[in-house]
Amino acid sequence: MKNTPLFRFLAVLPLLALMMGSGTITEPKAEIYPLDGMEAPVYYVADKPLSEGDTCELAVIMIHGWYGGVQVLKEQFTLMTTFEDAYIVSPLYPRTQTMESRKIAKDGRAIWNDSWPRDLTIQGAPDDDWRGGGDANGTSMSSYDVVDEILAQLSDCEKYPNLKRIALIGYSAGGQFVDRYVAVGKGTVREGITLVYAAMSPSTFLVPTSTEIWHYGISNRPRYCRETSDEQIMENLRQRRCLYGCGALDTREGSLDKTPPAMKQGANRIERYRNFKALVEKDPHRAAVTVFHTFDSLAHESLKTYTDPFFVGYVKGDK
Repeated sequence: MKNTPLFRFLAVLPLLALMMGSGTITEPKAEIYPLDGMEAPVYYVADKPLSEGDTCELAVIMIHGWYGGVQVLKEQFTLMTTFEDAYIVSPLYPRTQTMESRKIAKDGRAIWNDSWPRDLTIQGAPDDDWRGGGDANGTSMSSYDVVDEILAQLSDCEKYPNLKRIALIGYSAGGQFVDRYVAVGKGTVREGITLVYAAMSPSTFLVPTSTEIWHYGISNRPRYCRETSDEQIMENLRQRRCLYGCGALDTREGSLDKTPPAMKQGANRIERYRNFKALVEKDPHRAAVTVFHTFDSLAHESLKTYTDPFFVGYVKGDK
């Protein structure tokens, strides 16, 4: 896939934009690689294959937004520039709609979310939703299994001997992914590595109640976490350090989940974020490991969020 004309064209666009803006700075490069050990073909973006290893102390796993999944995104280059010495890897979760919009024929790769309609007022099934750990179509392979495999490869002490910290981050739909993974993901890394999370500007949040269906509540969970007990979910939420952030001006309706359970959380992202913050702060154990930060001058702007000093400091472990 990484040698196709379409990929080369899509991959170079953000790079050219950055070079035009900087003039003399040599920008990082990223390619698309297959992820070993998966049931169906899955790809990820990085500057080199996971199997090559790295001497980095920090690795960042970036989850793309709703319209990602088939190409290198400008967020990848932003993170690679911001965290120069880190290894940045981004798994890809294509949807049929994304494949069609990019004019990419189905070629056997894993695809998610066919049950979710274009109408954002209608809820799809939890079982195939990549944002909540659903399985790729026709497989028993969760989107969360993909992250688990990446974590396992990063935990190889021979290939990543100096690795001390991993941040699993996502913005918008990627923020939804991270928010749910905090609750039910395996999150397994080798001893000596700290794993932290950042769920930025998600359209909705997981509320640990059985009165709502997954991914808004915890009933009717997908295969990956069906056997995870409610008690284990709460234990995860009270032990895993996660940053939640949202722009104070993020009232954008584009790509906003407008299903009935989503609308119960608020009219827009910033309102839902504030309601969620108030909910978490009622649980002192969860509040102790959860970080909230409002980006006062931002709307729905992933690039500015990923370069904000507070966000950067959190990922590096300074906050």
